[in-house]
Amino acid sequence: MKKLSYLIFALLVLFSVMACSEKNPTDNYVLGYLLDQFINTDSVLVHVDPTADPGTDFRALYAYEIVSAEDGFSPRQSSYAGYDLPWETFSDGYLVPEDNFRTWFPNNDLPGAFRVKDTGLFRLYRKVDIHAGTRSNKTVELRGLSLYPITNWNSASENAIKLGDLLQGIAAYDSVMFVASDGYSKTYTPAQIGEGYYLLDSEVTTFPNINSELPGGLKKFKKLASLQVYGANSEQTFDFELAPQDSADLIFNVPSDLSGFVHTELDNE
Repeated sequence: MKKLSYLIFALLVLFSVMACSEKNPTDNYVLGYLLDQFINTDSVLVHVDPTADPGTDFRALYAYEIVSAEDGFSPRQSSYAGYDLPWETFSDGYLVPEDNFRTWFPNNDLPGAFRVKDTGLFRLYRKVDIHAGTRSNKTVELRGLSLYPITNWNSASENAIKLGDLLQGIAAYDSVMFVASDGYSKTYTPAQIGEGYYLLDSEVTTFPNINSELPGGLKKFKKLASLQVYGANSEQTFDFELAPQDSADLIFNVPSDLSGFVHTELDNE
């Protein structure tokens, strides 16, 4: 009788172990959808330059605001955040429907405000990054700067920003290298920058008072992505304003049906 009892006990233990081993391995996971899927490359291309080669990716030219459909909240409103995300950070994030359509990011340094609940849309703002060596790095949303009506290359009036406004807060510097979205670059003197504007719709520079003095590569610099400042004698101390929400360059809504998008299993522990 004891042997039978031991046999039954052993069988129960064995079945228990087998049941555990056959447990669905995704029980501790949720499905996440990479955010880059919701920002259509072709739509951004058409907005920046419809003549560009098909498939050209201009998405890194923008800063990204995540907005809740529930109450309109975005990390801009949080005292712990207060800024929009560069493409490199935004594109690493996920939308997690099982967690109230919240956004998740693998970057643990991001404030919790970026875990936006009931995500409804993404606003994109044209930006330029300013690198002053080891002294400072800034991101400037262009429509957060003062706008000026400037005659463009087609002799029409167009909103532009002053190139010098991008360098506010740097007391002095030797030169600045402009870098385009494709890595193309040109270097400018402080005097040239003081005469220059960047046309926001045409995506090109103009220097109304000295265009005739500049070679084509300098007077028509296109698709500006960043500035590399040389010889800065101090960090860039100016605090730039975010672009107004009603000036967003592009808006992408989160689809209600995600069946056509690729998901990833994310650890939910």
